[in-house]
Amino acid sequence: MEVVEGRTVLLRRRDVPVVLGVDGGGTKTHVLVADLTGHVLGSGTGGPSNWEDVGMVGAGETLRAAVLEAIQQAGVLPADVVGCVFGLAGMDWEDDQRRMHSLPDSFAFGGPSVVVNDSFVALRAGSSHPWGVVVIAGTGAIAGGRNRAGDAFRTLGLGAAFGDFGSATDVSDEGVRAIAEAATGKGPPTALTGLDSVLRVLEELSRGRMDPSRFGPLIVQVAGHGDDVAREILERAGDSLGRSAAAVIRRLEMQDDEFEIVLSGGMLRGASEDVRVALEAVVRPVAPHATFVRLRTAPVVGAVLLAMESAGLDVDAALHERLAEDAIERFHLDLP
Repeated sequence: MEVVEGRTVLLRRRDVPVVLGVDGGGTKTHVLVADLTGHVLGSGTGGPSNWEDVGMVGAGETLRAAVLEAIQQAGVLPADVVGCVFGLAGMDWEDDQRRMHSLPDSFAFGGPSVVVNDSFVALRAGSSHPWGVVVIAGTGAIAGGRNRAGDAFRTLGLGAAFGDFGSATDVSDEGVRAIAEAATGKGPPTALTGLDSVLRVLEELSRGRMDPSRFGPLIVQVAGHGDDVAREILERAGDSLGRSAAAVIRRLEMQDDEFEIVLSGGMLRGASEDVRVALEAVVRPVAPHATFVRLRTAPVVGAVLLAMESAGLDVDAALHERLAEDAIERFHLDLP
């Protein structure tokens, strides 16, 4: 890449067709460029690109920088991209589809570009097939799925007030509530109050001088030591996530199918067995033939796979595994 008279000019070092995948979330942005055999040629990273948090201008700047970084590393031009998928947080309503599609269109890629909610790239990254269900419980919570016929559905993913309870944020907030109720005598005692000064901590929280997310790991820790209040919080989160997954399964009429349920996000990948056990207890009666799998690579891998499939390319297990391993190395992931 060179800068000529204030303009960025990309230089082609490889004359090969490629696909491009983007995972743009509320905390980070990942981009991969791969050849048609699944070898990663370039990668790009950036900060948050959820337009609802950083605005359209901020999201566009972050996405453009990360995409250009990946293309530059790969030594190709946008015209060499035969298929691309942007999996973006903030893709919540039909209007968002029209709004966000201007981003990939601005690159003038050589092949089709698709914009989807980022939950669907996590699904494809973790599933052996283009169909299945995903449950994500990280900073936010959402469940989504696609059946064998290609029909897709997801919950709103807009927080507990809109029916998606079970995120790390929700769990932390419930921990604060439990601490306050234990301190005032309204609720049962809990090891969560084993702090230097409970009232001082509550004051700091009420003044916005302390981040409530710090209580998430504490809740998991004391639940592991048998604290009933902490375990109830985690079990309630798992139950809600399970009901979201069950709603997706019913909507897509997958109750009798064999498929994978991909578990993604910190609350499901390694934080707590209580959450996963409660989730599975709700889902198994609804979909007895489903298999639960943890997402063990970067979600952007799913965007690359979807880009390949949108371009009419075949994806096999070896290609999927190669991409997954390359992504772990590229982004220095340490997954449980």
